[in-house]
Amino acid sequence: MKFDVLIVGCGAQGSVIVSELIKHPEVGKIKVADVDFKKAKKIAERINKKKISAYKVDAHNINEIAALSSDVDLIVNAVIPRFNLNIMHGALKSGANYLDLAFGPPYNTLESQLKLHRKFQNADLTALICAGSAPGITNVLIAHAAEKLNSLDRILIRIFDHMQSKKFILTWSPETLLGDMAENPIIYQNGKYIRVPTFSEEEIYNFPEPIGEQTVYAHVHEEVLTIPHFIGKDLRYMDLKLGGPDMPIIKSMVELGICSTKPIDVNGVKVTPLDVLLKLLPPTLSLEELENMVKTGVIIDAYECYVVTVEGTRLNKKITYKFIVDFPKLREVQKWIPGATHESYVTGVSAAIFAKLLGEGKIKDKGVISTECLDRDVRETFLATLGQKGVKISQITKKQLN
Repeated sequence: MKFDVLIVGCGAQGSVIVSELIKHPEVGKIKVADVDFKKAKKIAERINKKKISAYKVDAHNINEIAALSSDVDLIVNAVIPRFNLNIMHGALKSGANYLDLAFGPPYNTLESQLKLHRKFQNADLTALICAGSAPGITNVLIAHAAEKLNSLDRILIRIFDHMQSKKFILTWSPETLLGDMAENPIIYQNGKYIRVPTFSEEEIYNFPEPIGEQTVYAHVHEEVLTIPHFIGKDLRYMDLKLGGPDMPIIKSMVELGICSTKPIDVNGVKVTPLDVLLKLLPPTLSLEELENMVKTGVIIDAYECYVVTVEGTRLNKKITYKFIVDFPKLREVQKWIPGATHESYVTGVSAAIFAKLLGEGKIKDKGVISTECLDRDVRETFLATLGQKGVKISQITKKQLN
């Protein structure tokens, strides 16, 4: 079954998604669009395939999104999450399925997205949210464990990321990155979502070697909001914690108020600290810039690991499922998509696999759904394909009589 795609956003993830989807004969034409037409054109020329065409689009403008997607089957949203609702409304207007990689920051976007569930159902369309790596891979693994359990006790997600570089660089949207860090984390406990202070719940977590013991902190993320909503099963507790060598620096910046969105008075002028910081930060690297930095040794390497732990009961037994997700290192990724990072590669590849499954009609559910809602056969296909792309996932199961 052939399908046509519009990819909105030509940054780190959008570039990888295009590079992956172009490989599949099931994909017909691919439209790439960005508010910066030069970015879209550069991707089309870099990949050099006839079925890719470049466009300028303003994600603020629902009518522009709808017009550009009027002849495609699927919109892949690879821009920052504050445009999710506009692009979803554009999809409804044009009659296209929809896929995004995340919904925060701001994380209250989820509630508004879920309110569109009936509209997508009535239009016989699917809006698949959280279809990246985290969220995405993490959600699928949690669903895999949850379906084997009668009840859920705790779900813990631990993430470690490290970029080794000789200079300060950005490989992710600074607005999304700093917005995440500055927002109060959410934990789920006894049926309630609870806000905790930024960089609280500090813990020393033992990641698999060679990472070892690392300090992690509570971090706001999509999974803690969607899993209790879509899976439930009397879940008692869930959190996500993040660690990495740069965390103490970002922690200090947040504590000093440098990432604040509240205006302050500076010599009679109202300024927002975060706006000033975003203006001063270097732009996110393009594929070409990152590729050159790897070749010249400015970027040494990078690696990332997720550990997802699901605890619950089945047939009067306590069972713990632990999944370890090892990313390919950044230098290894250069063999497959030069200029991609380890993170943009895994996130973009994940989104491309989900997009292919949706475009081919393998995902049957209509309405607004998250990736933990997918049927088992779809989840298994996703994980198997991910394994072929260099992402290693291992599972440890522990059983204990009550």
